[in-house]
Amino acid sequence: MVNKIKVFLNSGDHSQGRGVGFYADNLYKALSKQKSISLTQKNPDIIHYPFFDLFYPTLPRKKIAKTIVTIHDVTPLVLSSRYPKGLKGTLNLFRQWLSLQSVSAVITDSENSKQDIEKYLRVPSEKIFVTHLAIDPIYKKDISKETFEVVRKKYNLPKKFVLTVAGGPNPNKNLPTLAEVTDRLDVPLVIVGKGMLQEIKEPVHPELIDMVRLKVYKHLILPGFVSNEDLSAIYRLASLYVQPSLYEGFGLPLLEAMTAGSLVISSNASSLPEIYHDEAITFNPRKLQSMEKAIKKALSLSPKARKKQIDLGKQKASSFSWTKTARQTINVYKKVQKNAQS
Repeated sequence: MVNKIKVFLNSGDHSQGRGVGFYADNLYKALSKQKSISLTQKNPDIIHYPFFDLFYPTLPRKKIAKTIVTIHDVTPLVLSSRYPKGLKGTLNLFRQWLSLQSVSAVITDSENSKQDIEKYLRVPSEKIFVTHLAIDPIYKKDISKETFEVVRKKYNLPKKFVLTVAGGPNPNKNLPTLAEVTDRLDVPLVIVGKGMLQEIKEPVHPELIDMVRLKVYKHLILPGFVSNEDLSAIYRLASLYVQPSLYEGFGLPLLEAMTAGSLVISSNASSLPEIYHDEAITFNPRKLQSMEKAIKKALSLSPKARKKQIDLGKQKASSFSWTKTARQTINVYKKVQKNAQS
């Protein structure tokens, strides 16, 4: 009988719900169903931190066991001009970098993030392992006609609209460009995300400048936080889902939209090509005309061509699962354990 690897998934109290908390919760559930490991806080062989903040001490300097950390992305380093660090941020980044030097392995969400972690944090490639994410199974479930009508009325959604999901107006989301294009095309734009309703105070923080830029547009619908159940319906009600990002470590909303059966188009930047299918309609997020051309093309597809795009999206989305993520994660645990014993 093979001894189980004892793992402590130390998620702390960071970002419960969507984002990091969503990853930690779903990874824990998926890992708990695997027979080769034992999830425990007592005398673990491995401690896995599923969160790494570049500018906050989330990773201890002193390691009491073999340590693995998940770094979802390094967006503020890639788009450094839009995410000013300041002196305090620079010092905290250095402290986190020092703590990173003694980890046994780094897990990340995409091949693109792996390259950036290697480049910006100088982590050796052989210590970085890619485990793609997955989505909540609720996006696969069928929805009744009555539910669609309830959701449409609840959020005051028009018959035709473009949708994007962004937790907030972060610079990497590229929301002003999407707002400009949809305004030109005279199509309402729904931006889902709790952070889109935050109050902006003077002086405006550099990371919130895009929120100010969005205020000039009158065609935006900002429903704020939306439950997964309602969002699944909104994905299907949308004429088109657009992922306009300049940079994403993975891009869960794009995968959610594909799974739900929304027609999607996407930026061709960063990790997003790892998610969408080979025949997807894509655009350069830094060129307004490229995005406009892609949206026009998608909205003018014939019913047959539209259905093909949706079916291809669902097919590609089905290749992602939390079981697969868990198994890939366990492979990293085994490698670290083997190296420790050799």
